[in-house]
Amino acid sequence: MKFFKTRFAWAIYIIGAVLVFLYVLFPSELAKQYLTNVIRQIHPNLTMEIGRLKLVFPPALKLYDVSVYHSGRVIADLENVKISPHLLSLFLAKTRISFKGNGYSGHFTGGMEIIKKADDREIVIDADLAGIQVNQLEALQAFTTHKVSGVLDGTVTLTTHEPQQALTGDLILTDGKIELSPPLLTQSELTFDSIEAQLIFNGQSLTIEHCELIGNQLDGQVAGSIRLGNHSSSKILDLTGNIRPHAEFLARLGNQVPKLLENKNLQTRGVPFKIKGPMESPTYSFY
Repeated sequence: MKFFKTRFAWAIYIIGAVLVFLYVLFPSELAKQYLTNVIRQIHPNLTMEIGRLKLVFPPALKLYDVSVYHSGRVIADLENVKISPHLLSLFLAKTRISFKGNGYSGHFTGGMEIIKKADDREIVIDADLAGIQVNQLEALQAFTTHKVSGVLDGTVTLTTHEPQQALTGDLILTDGKIELSPPLLTQSELTFDSIEAQLIFNGQSLTIEHCELIGNQLDGQVAGSIRLGNHSSSKILDLTGNIRPHAEFLARLGNQVPKLLENKNLQTRGVPFKIKGPMESPTYSFY
């Protein structure tokens, strides 16, 4: 019996020593390079910088001060990310990895599937977002000249397989404000209870499949696309929708938009609109 206890104690000691050496001598720089290459394989214009990386137990990697770039522009600045592989899946055709982290005063959880193929591999990433402060998102500047604030929740999915390569989102923004630039209907800002949106981003354009705003001044829906470019003049809007102003908002407008005020069912039926042209100087039309 003493022999088995001794053997067991030595086994625990050896396992513990191996784990300590793995932790102390873990090749963090090589791990950073590997993860950077994985990001580049997702999309050639994507790059990633990792401030610090360490091995944690149960087996996982903890990344700190993570920045992700698209064509040199920051699209994500994260405080930390924990990556946990499903160990058995590492030997299968479909590798699964879980992750969670914090950033922009909120947090996120999700998973990645790497589907190995003979001549290529497909990567699918799903993530749930909660409590993200949208005014801290640098990437938002690529899609609008307006300043948007509020709390963002929802889900996003990234698929790298051609021709379905895209980032899709089902998102809700609550308790927010839009500072309009340029102003709309002489108003410089709008406050809202919620904005729900279904979006598709393919790298060249953002498609708004559906977006519904419930606000303090007006309600509305919008759909369409935003074609992207390096400058605001090359970002082209093609949006249509409908707005239903509240009574207080109409009173504030007064006679500044008489054609709209002629509609007796304005608050019920709303006003159809179009927004077209360059982002820096779009054309608004109501009909």
